[in-house]
Amino acid sequence: MTASPNISLLQLRAFLAVSRYGSFTRAAEVLHRTQPAITQQIRSLEESLGLKLFDRTTRHLRLTEAAADLVPVLSAMLKQLDDVVDATQDLRHKRRGTVRLGCLPSVAALYLPGRVAEFRRHYPGVSFVVSDGLGDQVVGMVKRGEVDFGITDVQQPAHDLRIRPLLRETIQILYLDGHPIAQAPCIDVDELSRHDLILTAPGSTVRRIVDTAFAAQGRVAIATCQASYNTTAIGMVQAGLGVALLPASGFDLDQDRRLRTRAIEAPGFDRELCMIQLKDRCMPPATQAFLAMLEAETGLQSLRDAVPAWSATLPG
Repeated sequence: MTASPNISLLQLRAFLAVSRYGSFTRAAEVLHRTQPAITQQIRSLEESLGLKLFDRTTRHLRLTEAAADLVPVLSAMLKQLDDVVDATQDLRHKRRGTVRLGCLPSVAALYLPGRVAEFRRHYPGVSFVVSDGLGDQVVGMVKRGEVDFGITDVQQPAHDLRIRPLLRETIQILYLDGHPIAQAPCIDVDELSRHDLILTAPGSTVRRIVDTAFAAQGRVAIATCQASYNTTAIGMVQAGLGVALLPASGFDLDQDRRLRTRAIEAPGFDRELCMIQLKDRCMPPATQAFLAMLEAETGLQSLRDAVPAWSATLPG
């Protein structure tokens, strides 16, 4: 098998420029090079190919038949290469790109929309793919490489994950005005066990926290009703089915004036939401920029906190 010719992009661009303008001098001007440099590039290309590319006279410069066949092929090839390079620069400068993330439903509904809108105001060519799921599902998405990063709580640190805290929030009870639990002097595990409980589904971050807190007191959290999403649990409370244990940002009392909430006076009823990603995963530029914006937030108390003024800190 013969070795491939040693051909450079400079040689190909010089050849196409000379073929287009019919002049070594004009090609040199367009490529911002000297005429002797262009002449040398053409000579080297001819030697590498073993072909004569131009018929030269004192007055005319014409492509040979073999060279004429090369022009459309090389033009298409270099255009494809230029398109690829341009696309990578678009990605680098966030003129385009896709941010893929997995998160809890409450994060997707309350925390992300305003922040995505603010980011796209500066980088309108960037799109977002948000996959919401329960806590264990989000961790699985990250570990399988289905998303760039996730926002969830992590029960135990994992050696293959990079974990950065986002915020800590408490689990509270949500009930209807007039419910007997309103008269309880103290809301602890014993008191909660006396009432019909509306709990989130197994595998969710809140359910894991509730089960763990009950177990620490030698009790088992028994669900009268079970729901995968906060909105479903709230609807069950509104229907008078019991009291729900939900994160403080998971409900809005202004939506129904009958709703009431109280803190739980027992240890273990809080969660820390974190941003997680695989340690060895290289983030696309757009994702890096979005993560940097989220990390720049300080003092976040709730998923409902307003979007900060990021304009001055946005990466270039």
